[in-house]
Amino acid sequence: MQRGLTVLTFGAIYLVLLKALHWNLILTATTAAGGDMGSHHYVATFLREELLPRGRVTGWAPGWFAGIPMLTFYFPLPYTLIALLTLPLGDQVAFKLVTVLGVLALPATCWAAFRVLRLREPAPLLAACAATVFLFMSQVTPTQQFTIWGGNIASTMAGEFPFSISFALLPLALAVLWRVCEDGKGWRAAALLVSALVLSHILTTIVLVLGATGLLLRRPLAAALASFRRLALVMGVAFCLTAFWGLPFILRVQYTAHFRWDQLEFYSLLLPNEIRPYLLLTLVGLVVAVARGERRVLLYAWPGAVAAFVFVALTRVAPEAALWNARMLPFLYLFSLLVAAYGASVVAGWLAGWLQRRTGVSLRYAWLAVVALMVVTPVVGAWRHRGFVDDWARYNYSGYEAKSGWPEARALFDTLATLPPGRVMWEFNRDYERFGTTRTLENVPVFGGQPTMEGLLIESSLNAPFHFINQKQTSEAYTEAVPGVPYPEGFDFPTGLAHLRLFGVRYYVAYDACKNADDQAVPCADLGMQDTEMQAAAAANLPVVKRSGRFTIYEVGSGDLVEVPRFRPVLVDHPDWRANGLAWYANPDWLETPLVFASKDDPAATAAFAEAQDPPLTTLPRERLDRPGELPATTSRSGDVVSFRTDRVGEPHIVKVSWFPNWKVEGAEGPWLLSPGLMVVVPTQSEVRLSYRDTPVELAGKALTVAGVVALLTPTVLGWWRARRRQGS
Repeated sequence: MQRGLTVLTFGAIYLVLLKALHWNLILTATTAAGGDMGSHHYVATFLREELLPRGRVTGWAPGWFAGIPMLTFYFPLPYTLIALLTLPLGDQVAFKLVTVLGVLALPATCWAAFRVLRLREPAPLLAACAATVFLFMSQVTPTQQFTIWGGNIASTMAGEFPFSISFALLPLALAVLWRVCEDGKGWRAAALLVSALVLSHILTTIVLVLGATGLLLRRPLAAALASFRRLALVMGVAFCLTAFWGLPFILRVQYTAHFRWDQLEFYSLLLPNEIRPYLLLTLVGLVVAVARGERRVLLYAWPGAVAAFVFVALTRVAPEAALWNARMLPFLYLFSLLVAAYGASVVAGWLAGWLQRRTGVSLRYAWLAVVALMVVTPVVGAWRHRGFVDDWARYNYSGYEAKSGWPEARALFDTLATLPPGRVMWEFNRDYERFGTTRTLENVPVFGGQPTMEGLLIESSLNAPFHFINQKQTSEAYTEAVPGVPYPEGFDFPTGLAHLRLFGVRYYVAYDACKNADDQAVPCADLGMQDTEMQAAAAANLPVVKRSGRFTIYEVGSGDLVEVPRFRPVLVDHPDWRANGLAWYANPDWLETPLVFASKDDPAATAAFAEAQDPPLTTLPRERLDRPGELPATTSRSGDVVSFRTDRVGEPHIVKVSWFPNWKVEGAEGPWLLSPGLMVVVPTQSEVRLSYRDTPVELAGKALTVAGVVALLTPTVLGWWRARRRQGS
């Protein structure tokens, strides 16, 4: 009977989920669109086509923000799964399947977690139902939607699918760690599970570590020490297994675009409307768990409480922290619902007993009736309160190809592909939603074969803040996507153009999106008008390269990536290179005198560059160089090699590629970090070659991963060897 109820319950859950997600569209060969999801294609494509064939999971990608260390600061496992599934299914279907993997897994992992904890039925079944309620959450208060915080269907449709995968593993990982601490068995499976969670998202990793501390709250002391040793073994092996990615992440994180979030201050978000009916069961579960000493249930109450505390603490203590407190809410919501599932199982026992006494029906059938009602209610309720999530899934998974404006976007990509290589800066316009998402043009590297200045993995680039300053200066519509940056007042095309040339941008794409009297989008030219960006481009005498529908492609510069500056760069020895770079960028008079962020104890740097006053800078020395100008450079397909030939040996050469510690140079001194976030070298010979390669940090991470694999396999190998010896004797 219990098995039958379990099968029927999961059948209902997945019927609802697959219907909401539009399973038929997921299995159709179209390119997923919508929100950020429609911009993940470059990540998946670059990993599959450029990195994995060379035996790498991370590496340099030239397509966004003048180059980024691809998947160094983002999470490689989901994209690796896409690459593996591409072989049998094709890249489009594989991509869509992985994007829903976390959503589909969450009910099963919550059920499995309660089973691993040995909680009696119907608690595991109700945990699966609780996960379903969480997945369909969308409108948490009358004025606040739950669309980007992570874990639910809506956030997944917005593009948070790596988080959804890691989030789905979290309840099961906590349960498996509990079993390891209790029984001392299964540590290898636990290490693999934790490793998968880590390689899918860092935020869930933080919550896992905080939640695991609850496993050490034991009496007597000997039991706590045993738990600590077992937990340390699992975490140590998991750290080693993920160190090929995790060690560079930890040691290089200062070279990301640091966000400073405005924290949410609505404490009503801690008690969202959609789960308030279940919170009474949460209270019941907590009270019963404490009364019974049920540490297994408190395993989820503890990280939920920590998430709530962090949410409030960030609001009060760090209103502009790098961690956004809204990202704590999914953990609070899910863990509250899981504790509610335990509380519901307790109530189910009470109600079944009451029903048996009142009606005389057997306890077995009374229990079945109560549990069936408790299962049906949340699943049906979740579906009825699904809001816009199924429409969003339909929009995403019908693909770019189904959007009315896609032929226009496709034509632009095809036009860009015919042009000589060069970085593309495009006007931001919310009308791009017609193509599939406002971020459609971030796919220029995939569909147009050209690098573009804007991309998805904003935090992975130290140049992202400067790009979004450029965007505001060259687009009437703008995003200010990096919070905490001092943005300029507004549209300033001449200054923006100077900034674009600093980055070696070759093409600027303007979009003609005027409206007629009927509010229908028509090209401005058809109305005898010209939009603001096109007027500014014409005023700047930018030559028109090509037109494609409403798009006009202008030439900004030669696209050469190496340049001898007009004035000698100025050496700045100060730890806050980010603030100094932003201050420099905001002063148009300083742009011809770049700053070099290096130590005054570096003799090569002090010999090559002019000396500035100590920050804050108010003036810059101007030492004119004899032969400024651009030089052509050769760049590898994957962007990890830049080479050029010069006859100006000994002079500073700007390389218009984002700086990162992995860049090494042959035939020159450097490279040093140059404002805004590029590189500068001083050639010692005519042939100069920069290459992006592993440093001791990456090599140490890989060595630790090998050690982790050895630790994981050693017990199996030893067991096999001992068995062979026994057979031989």
